[in-house]
Amino acid sequence: MSLSPYAIPFFSSVPPSKLSKRNFYLCKAKDSLSHFDVNLFYNILEEWESCQNLHSCLSLWQEFSSTSDELPSMSSTSLHVLLFNVRGLDLRWQEVLLLISSFKFDALILVETGEFDISFHQKIFKDYRLLYQKGENRNGGVLILIKESEDNLRIIGVYAPDSKSWSWDDLSAFVSSKCVIYGDFNVDIMDDGKKADTLLHWADDQSLAHVVPNSHTSLRSNRVIDYAFIKGLNLDIQVYNGNTTSDHLPILSVISLNSSQYKLGKNIHWKVFSLFSEYTFSFWEENWNLSSIDITYNNYIRFLYLLSGRCPIVFNLNKYRSALPVEIRSFLSYIRALSFRQLRMKCSTLKKEVCFLKKIAKNELNIFYATQLDNLIRLRNSSSSSSFWYRSKRFFKPSSSSLYGFIDTSGQIAKECDRMCNLAADYYENFFKASTIFRPHPYTDSPPTVFDNISESIPEVTLDELLNTVISKKKKKSLDAHGLSNHMFNFLDLNYWSLLLNLYNHSFQKSILPSAWKDTRMILLAKKDSICPPSLTRPISLLDSFQKIGEKLFLTRFCDLLARRGLLSDSQSGFREHFRLQTRLLLFLEDIYSLMSNSAPVCTVFVDFRAAFDQ
Repeated sequence: MSLSPYAIPFFSSVPPSKLSKRNFYLCKAKDSLSHFDVNLFYNILEEWESCQNLHSCLSLWQEFSSTSDELPSMSSTSLHVLLFNVRGLDLRWQEVLLLISSFKFDALILVETGEFDISFHQKIFKDYRLLYQKGENRNGGVLILIKESEDNLRIIGVYAPDSKSWSWDDLSAFVSSKCVIYGDFNVDIMDDGKKADTLLHWADDQSLAHVVPNSHTSLRSNRVIDYAFIKGLNLDIQVYNGNTTSDHLPILSVISLNSSQYKLGKNIHWKVFSLFSEYTFSFWEENWNLSSIDITYNNYIRFLYLLSGRCPIVFNLNKYRSALPVEIRSFLSYIRALSFRQLRMKCSTLKKEVCFLKKIAKNELNIFYATQLDNLIRLRNSSSSSSFWYRSKRFFKPSSSSLYGFIDTSGQIAKECDRMCNLAADYYENFFKASTIFRPHPYTDSPPTVFDNISESIPEVTLDELLNTVISKKKKKSLDAHGLSNHMFNFLDLNYWSLLLNLYNHSFQKSILPSAWKDTRMILLAKKDSICPPSLTRPISLLDSFQKIGEKLFLTRFCDLLARRGLLSDSQSGFREHFRLQTRLLLFLEDIYSLMSNSAPVCTVFVDFRAAFDQ
């Protein structure tokens, strides 16, 4: 299977057997696929047969894959916002400047500003537009500083002392479909009982969701009274853990903004993928060469990735409609077929019937949507539902694994993607570097152990065992480093597993792995805060999809060996099948009670390894 441009073509002259095979699969496509899928299968087949070799065909498909990847996607931007009760802006404007220089905020909400010289602060914060509302007393007041305003976003700043003369309902007129209300509400949602119920009941009436930091915001009372309410947006919020002279901690937040919605979507036609993979099996069976395992496997996974990239259809999301009942969908299909028939026949009677049926369909759709909306409103406003939700909302904690920025060693925040990747790469490269070994080492420099089963070979994998392992594997859609997922296994022709069976057995017997199995796609998730150092992230490694099948097959053999030779103690309960950690806990307590009843001394050592799962 040479990749040279001078290699022998797939079909230098088409033999009758291959011609009959081609016709067979074309007929099969017409019988099992839709009209569009048949045309797509025919085009892919023409491209496969017209190319001189595998390399030229994959290069052609690479262009389709690149075009598909360049679809206008949802480009997500974010707005970094600071909420800070400054307790007098004239006293702490320098502290605000230091926060701006470190975090480069897009907007600031400063509450309890007190009286200040606004012309002086306009010169200090010259990069921001100032919006100021004087408070009801000399200590109150809210100042909003913003660089750029979003047309569809409203940001509201609130300072609500206990002595306020207004109610929460007075804010209802300012709530829009996409808004964020920041402020010092002087209400702890978890501990303030009736005051919290009143605030949450108003927020529920306005369809507002509260977003609360994970730790206290008031240094004076150890309460959480600085937070935000959102509507139609996503918000991540956290407390700034640096030093401050105010008795309120600064609050850092990130608002996710979708600056451009993707207008086009794509959907992979897996039936075309499945049929074409079945058609090309004979080619791979002929060129499956385990003596050059890396070249063979790399070509195979590239073929699967590019074939899946050749099968998608691009459609306009604006024409995408919500799920409808089966009877309405069937009725609409009937009207559409009747309409095409009328266009062909030019029949006026048929045209009147189509118009009449369209009115009926439109009425049915209006009834359906009205019913859905009526059910949602009735459920929301029912006495049991409303009471339950607004009382239980305080116990919901928003969880987000999104990363919006890294804090480097100098305390500066990095929001650019390239810089964030470099910071994470430098950290984990240093984290996983080889440790220094002092010689002689009891593990690496000890004499090699001669085991009595050194000549025992790993049992071969059978095809039935392999297929059962594939079927039991969860068909997730997360992509590995090569763009493949377990979901693809649902549509891969079963004959290919006989080729992969040879690969797995060859790997077990020769202790040789394809180098592509070492490629890993790593995704970083935030452990707690969305703006954090790289050390506070959790790396998730997405392994090669076919390698995970091989690992499962090896694990069954390894566990069988451990069980036969009794190498694991019965006290080892963690991560073992048919062993429960609860059983070990009960036995541990029983041992302690037994020793204590006999007046024997008891000493217990509990060990918690820092960042154990990061190793």
